[in-house]
Amino acid sequence: MPPLLLFLAGFAAGAGAVAIAPALAPEAARNVRPVLRTGLKLVITAGAAARSAAMEAAETIEDLYAEAQAELAEAPPAPQPPPRRATATRRKRARAPAGTDA
Repeated sequence: MPPLLLFLAGFAAGAGAVAIAPALAPEAARNVRPVLRTGLKLVITAGAAARSAAMEAAETIEDLYAEAQAELAEAPPAPQPPPRRATATRRKRARAPAGTDA
């Protein structure tokens, strides 16, 4: 099972337990609340860390792209091949009258 689905299944099970806990055991509900608050703090912290890492990665990619563009702009243009000249056989065929083999 992919980790994301496993996480979502665990989250759903925990949310369901929190929803029915006060009705089943009021004592347990009081004890679960601090655990859930700690879990949410961890999720918020992990989300902030992931967001920060993603922003750094995006900035690195943007820097690399800008450097590559600058290098391409500074590089001299690629030399163009000289124009193709007609070969001797083409010249003979072009000059030979129609109907004769050259």
